[in-house]
Amino acid sequence: MSKRIRFILVFLIVALIAAVAAWKYTFKKSESNVASHKTEVTIDAPELLQAFEINEDSANMKYLDKVILVSGTVGSISKDSLGYTVYLKEEDAISGIVCSFDNASFDSALVKPGSQINVKGICTGYLMDVIMNKCYIGD
Repeated sequence: MSKRIRFILVFLIVALIAAVAAWKYTFKKSESNVASHKTEVTIDAPELLQAFEINEDSANMKYLDKVILVSGTVGSISKDSLGYTVYLKEEDAISGIVCSFDNASFDSALVKPGSQINVKGICTGYLMDVIMNKCYIGD
């Protein structure tokens, strides 16, 4: 076997290993919820919403990309192909908190419109509503 063929074979094996490693890194499934994460902030839903309405920049610094435990009243529940969305909203409020759950981390027996719940999730921003992802019911 010539040196050139050996070099090509070694190069192909190294390239294949690098491609598999890149694929695993890129498509690695992240945790579907934050149940095992430490809560960084505990707050009531109206207080969180008011913080964003008063000063969005300041609220972003305090809450954005942090694991938050929010207590609030369930306004509505919806389901789509990715999971469930629970909307925490006070009766007279214009906006609320949108909490996204995957199918595995949602228990419909615990959540009914009008009930008080605690939702743990990652705050990802404010677009007329506060958005929380990778949510989990409890704590």
